[in-house]
Amino acid sequence: MADFDAETLVEQACLLGLVTREDARTAMAEAENGSIEAITRSFLRKGLLTSWQLDRLMKGDPSGFFYGGYKILFHLAEGTFARVYRGQRVEGGAPVAVKVLRQRFVADPAAVERFNKEAEAGMRLRHANIVQILDYGEQDRRHFMVMEYVEGQNLRDFLKLRVRLDAKTALPLMLGLAHGLQYSIASGVTHRDIKGTNILIANNGAAKLVDFGLATIEGDDKKTTMQSQRTVDYSALERMCGSQKGDPRSDVYFLGCVFYQMLTGQLPMPEVESKDMLAKMLKRSFGAIKPLSEHTYAPDPALSAIVEKMMKMDLKARYQTMDEVVADLEAYDARQKSPQLAVAAEDEDDISGEIFVTRVEEAKPEPDAFDPVSFETKAFVHKNVLCVEAQGEIQDAFRKTLSKMGYRVLLVSNAELGAERFREQTPDAVIFDTDGLGPDALDAFIDMHDKAHEDGHSLAALVILGPKQRALREKLPTDDRLVVLDKPIKMKQVQDAIVELVPVG
Repeated sequence: MADFDAETLVEQACLLGLVTREDARTAMAEAENGSIEAITRSFLRKGLLTSWQLDRLMKGDPSGFFYGGYKILFHLAEGTFARVYRGQRVEGGAPVAVKVLRQRFVADPAAVERFNKEAEAGMRLRHANIVQILDYGEQDRRHFMVMEYVEGQNLRDFLKLRVRLDAKTALPLMLGLAHGLQYSIASGVTHRDIKGTNILIANNGAAKLVDFGLATIEGDDKKTTMQSQRTVDYSALERMCGSQKGDPRSDVYFLGCVFYQMLTGQLPMPEVESKDMLAKMLKRSFGAIKPLSEHTYAPDPALSAIVEKMMKMDLKARYQTMDEVVADLEAYDARQKSPQLAVAAEDEDDISGEIFVTRVEEAKPEPDAFDPVSFETKAFVHKNVLCVEAQGEIQDAFRKTLSKMGYRVLLVSNAELGAERFREQTPDAVIFDTDGLGPDALDAFIDMHDKAHEDGHSLAALVILGPKQRALREKLPTDDRLVVLDKPIKMKQVQDAIVELVPVG
């Protein structure tokens, strides 16, 4: 950690353009004793700096705060290839995600080209079910791209909580992804890396394809993709089927695999950890996948048949285009919504996509229309509840219970991140479980209190205290609408408290 005193910290923040001189003076004036601890708390409380920014400043690292016209707020995720940060546009403050190539790849021309290729592919795609790339470039030898910010989580993490989805819940997601891939392929871009981590489920119910880093762009004859970074499944599938690289039918197959996992809670093929690329290919057995229709949690035969046709090993038996997939999914969806259509189609065995189109033409939704799925509620038009909870099992219980009651739920597991999310978009109520959040959790809660009162209203919150935290009651604000519960508690108490604070509707 750099040897910073309070004045040096403030000066550095001003010189870097993170805060204005006027804001810095205000924050310093409100710091209790002028110490560096008091000033950092003031910056955090007023929302002038994030904990991530302060941490970098305290370490004496002046880099990585800005990329182009965008400011970095905090770290979101990372992989082998790049890190992703939450940012905002300097002019106007619009939220964005910023993906930054790791420094160890900067000297690798193939890695840089792949990164730029992802940005180029994304820049040409504009669809509700594809994460939009807004900008890309290089600054101080750091390569970055700016993306649409999606509040939510990837499909893999989503299914860790939900395990599997029933057909009614899964279908809007399936339709959204099918529409997105249909548009991408029609635009000359095949994805080449469809999997759970490259699909985002937004809190508003939209499913979005992301990460076109391995995309094949029609008309691009360059063969520069790094084999070490390629998803082996595509290469193995195409070898076995005799198809060419960039064949859209490969994307159809792996989107079918995603649908299979959504509906069953199981990967159709086991993930194999190995540095030996050939060994990984040999361990995959496409032909040994259990048909969806034989699975314990299989949907009805018509939907199972669509997914199984997407996953046919015989190229001629597989859907030849995403247009066909979309047509059959839309026909199936229309029949679920119309009992008369369902009865009329009872005797049909084929789902080629041509049978149902004429029957449901009037009911067919617009190509870009996406009806957000509420997962457990009818629509995302209800009150927003921010849950700050460290334990995954309790998070899942909160999400399921509150969603069924009609609330829109945002989950975070870190107290400081919870305070930052509160400042970004003030929810209608907060559930704050101090048990397991660490010694500074109460400071984050006080930040929420301060922000609510800055906005001219009190904070509506359920505060849950651990068995050894009852003394914290005396430190809680007295000018808010608080319900305080001591563990152990029952979910019924949580339900009653939230309804008391913010009734549904």
